[in-house]
Amino acid sequence: MSSLNSLSKENDSASLEKQILPEMARQKRLFSFLFPSSIPPLPSDQERKPYPAGVQLSSIPYYRWVSTFISRIFFWWVFPLLETGYVRTIFPNDLYYLEHNLKVEALADKFKKVYQEEVDKKASPDEPMKLKTFMRPLFKTIGVYYFYAICFKIIFDCGTTLAPLLTKELIKYVSLKSVGIEPGIGKGVGYALGASFLIVIPGICLNHCLYYSTFCGQVLYSVLNKMVLEKSFRLDGVAEHNYPISKINSMLGTDLSRLELAFTFSPFMMTIPVTMAIAITLLIINIGVSALAGLGMFFLCLFTVFSAIPLIIKIRMKIMGSTDKRVSHIKELANYLKFVKFYSWENSYFSSLTNARTTEMKYTFRMHAIRNSLSALAVSTPALSSMLAFVVAHAVSRDRTPAEIFSSLSLFNVLSMIVFLLPMCLFLSADALLGLQRVCNFLQAPEVRLYNEEEALETEVALQVKNGSFYWETFENEDDTIAIDHKTTENNKAFSRLKDINLEVKKGEFLVITGLIGTGKSSLLAALNGQMKRESGSISHQGSLLLCGEPWIQNTTIRENIVFGQPFNETKYWEVIKCCALSQDLDMLDHGDMTEVGERGITLSGGQKARINLARAVYNDRDILLLDDVLSAVDARVGKHIMDNCIMGLLHDKTRILATHQLSLISTADRICFLNGDGTIDVGTFEELSARNQNFTNLMVFSSELSESRDEEKELKLIKSTTLTIEEKIPRYHDINDGKLMKKEQRAINGIPIDVYKTYVSMGSGVFGKLFSPMFILVVALTTFCQLFTNIWLSFWTSNRFSHLSEGTYIGIYIMFTFLSMITVTTEYTLIAYLTNRASTKLNIAAMKRFLHVPMSYLDTTPIGQIINRFTKDTDTLDNEIGEQFRMVVFPSANVIGVLIMCITYLPWFAIAVPFLILLFLIICSFYQATAREVKRIESIQRSFVFSHVNEVLNGMHTIKSYQREDSFILKNDLLLNNMNEASFITNVAQRWLAIVLDTIGTAFAFLITMLCVTRQFDISASSVGLLVTYIFQIVGQLSLLIRSITQLENNMNSVERLYEYSYNLPQEAPYDSPSRSSPPSTWPENGVIDFKNVSLRYRPGLPLVLRNINIHIPSRFRVGICGRTGAGKSSIMTALYRINELAGGQIIIDDVDISTLNLYDLRSNLSIIPQDPVLFKGTIRKNLDPFGEKEDDVLWAALLKSGIVESSQELEQVKLQKKQGQEELHKFHLDQVVEDEGSNFSLGERQLIALARAIVRDSKILILDEATSSVDYKTDAKIQSAIVREFKKCTILCIAHRLKTIVNYDRILVLEAGQVAEFDTPWRLYNKSSGLFRAMCEKANIMERDFDNRS
Repeated sequence: MSSLNSLSKENDSASLEKQILPEMARQKRLFSFLFPSSIPPLPSDQERKPYPAGVQLSSIPYYRWVSTFISRIFFWWVFPLLETGYVRTIFPNDLYYLEHNLKVEALADKFKKVYQEEVDKKASPDEPMKLKTFMRPLFKTIGVYYFYAICFKIIFDCGTTLAPLLTKELIKYVSLKSVGIEPGIGKGVGYALGASFLIVIPGICLNHCLYYSTFCGQVLYSVLNKMVLEKSFRLDGVAEHNYPISKINSMLGTDLSRLELAFTFSPFMMTIPVTMAIAITLLIINIGVSALAGLGMFFLCLFTVFSAIPLIIKIRMKIMGSTDKRVSHIKELANYLKFVKFYSWENSYFSSLTNARTTEMKYTFRMHAIRNSLSALAVSTPALSSMLAFVVAHAVSRDRTPAEIFSSLSLFNVLSMIVFLLPMCLFLSADALLGLQRVCNFLQAPEVRLYNEEEALETEVALQVKNGSFYWETFENEDDTIAIDHKTTENNKAFSRLKDINLEVKKGEFLVITGLIGTGKSSLLAALNGQMKRESGSISHQGSLLLCGEPWIQNTTIRENIVFGQPFNETKYWEVIKCCALSQDLDMLDHGDMTEVGERGITLSGGQKARINLARAVYNDRDILLLDDVLSAVDARVGKHIMDNCIMGLLHDKTRILATHQLSLISTADRICFLNGDGTIDVGTFEELSARNQNFTNLMVFSSELSESRDEEKELKLIKSTTLTIEEKIPRYHDINDGKLMKKEQRAINGIPIDVYKTYVSMGSGVFGKLFSPMFILVVALTTFCQLFTNIWLSFWTSNRFSHLSEGTYIGIYIMFTFLSMITVTTEYTLIAYLTNRASTKLNIAAMKRFLHVPMSYLDTTPIGQIINRFTKDTDTLDNEIGEQFRMVVFPSANVIGVLIMCITYLPWFAIAVPFLILLFLIICSFYQATAREVKRIESIQRSFVFSHVNEVLNGMHTIKSYQREDSFILKNDLLLNNMNEASFITNVAQRWLAIVLDTIGTAFAFLITMLCVTRQFDISASSVGLLVTYIFQIVGQLSLLIRSITQLENNMNSVERLYEYSYNLPQEAPYDSPSRSSPPSTWPENGVIDFKNVSLRYRPGLPLVLRNINIHIPSRFRVGICGRTGAGKSSIMTALYRINELAGGQIIIDDVDISTLNLYDLRSNLSIIPQDPVLFKGTIRKNLDPFGEKEDDVLWAALLKSGIVESSQELEQVKLQKKQGQEELHKFHLDQVVEDEGSNFSLGERQLIALARAIVRDSKILILDEATSSVDYKTDAKIQSAIVREFKKCTILCIAHRLKTIVNYDRILVLEAGQVAEFDTPWRLYNKSSGLFRAMCEKANIMERDFDNRS
């Protein structure tokens, strides 16, 4: 129950209802005066109503069946929601909740059942599932709904295709009445009613078809999203390599969105044979064999469309590859922008992103140009086909009547819809199939194999490994054939296996695993946890087991991070807080343990993250704990406290296996497991290993911590004095809303600002500039004129309007206008493609540029999923959807205006009705859009929640699996998907309601025109009646499509608005490379003298100061060690130097230059850093040392040698000779060695060595080490310190360190306490200050006089 409660709590905190107070006011709309003044209240959770379309009729009283049935036919049940949305802004609680049968859990269960049946049918488990096989469970999941969509579409096709028969009779009637043969009007009224009936009924059917098909797409998006996330938990090593997080994000953000859109229009493709069969038959009946000429042209156009499909698919695959690369870059930036700022890579990253985006959009424009040319051909098909058919018909026989001609023209229009919709359906289907293929392949990716053949163990044995051999899988990189492994080891070859492992751990035993970096300490723990592939032997354990590895912090409160879904036990909780030394940290926070931390713990120090991670493991209360270097990021005092009170205290009765390089901990271990470096282990007591293992003895030489005993009683007393006991600790209870860090996504209300439209058009105008808009309007006007006048001229020809013209002249002008209309349509569509492509490219690049320069405070409070959503789903909308919708708005709207003008020209009295029709349309559209716009925005924000959650889960996958919390995270994902569907389902229904209302009004409009023709109010010819009736019946359907497209376009403009916000409104750091700011001399900083003058710093406005009045002077080339308790402000010094956050007060002067006056690029590019959590980017070591190819390879090789990564010059020459060939293993630090996502195939210590090499490549005068050796053994620490002394002897060095031994021989020591300078002097003087903090810290770390080389 606790996990469910926490999920509910998290969802509540993420919901939008918290925004309601300032927005519950009555909104001012165009027709607000028509609605009551009272504001509808916001329903509570208990007052919400179920989604009506999901309620079974059997659960409704029988006397309400008829009203319910009618309400569902016309979608009237959504009217109360639309009314509420017109009066005030809509919120999520206004929406209908989903019944169980519509929830993603129920739908996914149906899919899983059928999918598993298909998997079971395969001849072999390794046999790949074909796409058509994968489609079966998809269609069975949505079967009944998709069947409804097809049935409604068939009825629509029959109605629209048979309508020309009534049109023919109506024109015949008017023709006979004009010569007095038909005296009454009864028959004419019947024809008019029948024709109107054949508009409204098919219109209702079409909307139900679209409702069900769109619903199917929405359902499949949710189901496959759930399936992909669940599968992600089961991937093995090979699959994790083939499907990095960026690729999974791309699948969820782009591929599934295209599937959702494709299903909306798929029924149109399915029912094409029905339409074609009826239309072709009627055409042949109407105009005989002459129709075959027109049909020949129709099939030629169809063939042209089909022949372009392979080319478009080929281009789309290139686009998908470019998109994946761009999304991968964006994900790297979103997660590690802080490190990009440290290394001043913004411009280089921007250049790389711009090139990737330009390449992507070059292919996108090429694809859209082809698609729009085909669409132009489709629009011109009725004109081309009818032209050919009528010219041939005229040659064969000249007695064709207007009724035959214009009813045939209607049939050609029906056929043209096939050519018009088919390209779009095929392109959407091609996109969807490519995405589905990726999802299908992903769902079939190999899974982790679970071993169940455990042996029975003796009662006192907790864990046993017999003759175990384990290996990390190797697999080829996508781009080359380098073997990639997860960890590395000695002899500088890729570490791939552990062998001959025999290990027995007793219950309650404390075993320490140690060895040099890269020898496989973490791998051994992974093997014990079942994460490493087992080649032979057996592993058995009694009791529950937990691996506590690298810290993963959720975007939630500290308490939720520690409790992690377990029942909350207050006494136990505060005991864990105490023993993990978190009490003082919580006391410093305004909201205590209810303080929310950023994604990946971005607002916490490394030590705080490590201790929260440990507290989570301790609170989880497992029998066997595998602890992977959990104390590397904490100082000696805190480490001692945790060791005594937690590992040896609270956990004393647990089985503890600790992998560490901190040799001071070895004395407390019952036994030691030493990694020899060749994949084998040596297990024994300290005395046993010292006696028989020379490598172990050599390692111990580098530790002085063991040489002297300490007064344990005094030490414990000292530590206890700084930490409250459980009884003394008074829990602080906080309001659930307190301590919030992450900002809710901003939600605009009401219309899209006009500036967004102006900017979009301005960006899309490109080389045409301000001439684009008038030029485009002119082209649209010419297109509409040519389109209409082609058939107007046909009416002139059939009625011989101009008797002095010859037949040849009529035919010539008719053919000319036919081809002119085709040319102008193509020009119009190409301009649309140009506009949308340029605007999308520029807007995305502008957003990326601004995002690169946001302050870290923005990233601290903004979910990563929200950022990724902007650059995936929103960008995809700009790239692919807006162009389609814009085209479907411009062309029909111009056509409707043209037809209205034509109607007024032929029937002047009709002009009286036009203002009323326009007013009615405005009322309905305003009423609809007020709600639809807000629901779409809610959907976008809820979709961001889904992205954020999925991204967080993917990043914390291994932690979640270790704690076996998969179910709760999947449950939360289901909850978020259901919330998203509540909004997306209503968006679909509201569109259908609008379309049916407009169809009804359009039908009344058509009935009015036909009655004016039937009653002969104006003396117009039968040909003119045929022309009017043909267009009137055509634009009724177009009006519905037009309004839908307009609203869809505005909904899609929401994505433009969101990218516009990123392009213009994101907060920015100080100028990065502004020419208005003076640059320092090219040799700056020449000396590296640093002065802090009254420096104060806070991370965000409103937060307490983390540095207070710091005043220190650091002379040139001095090495300054910075120490202090975790959270004392050590890393804040680095933050201040880099201006990651601007100072709250004071100055920092470097070589007589106030750094606040510099461009950020000039400052950061002249500093080097080796951070506490070194980040490696996916690629190669070369890319990580020099991401943008700015240095020669010789410089990079030299950095590997200087950093000690490569031991000698001779070894370096041998390494250089290695080439990428087959499965030959490269040196583990070869420049071409592949680096996996986040550097997962390197240990933390190895990543710090690469960060050292990166700093050497930068060759700066000032070097900052942020606990850079916290994750390496003492031997490697000594090697790094030696390299720093050697390679950075002309640099000023600031070293933030937990290991005091690292800095005792520095020139100065800065001791910080609570953000203030506690002590600043030479190490020797501070050591001789008997009551000083540094002296106390040295005593705790067992540092003696002999450790000080410099005694001045």
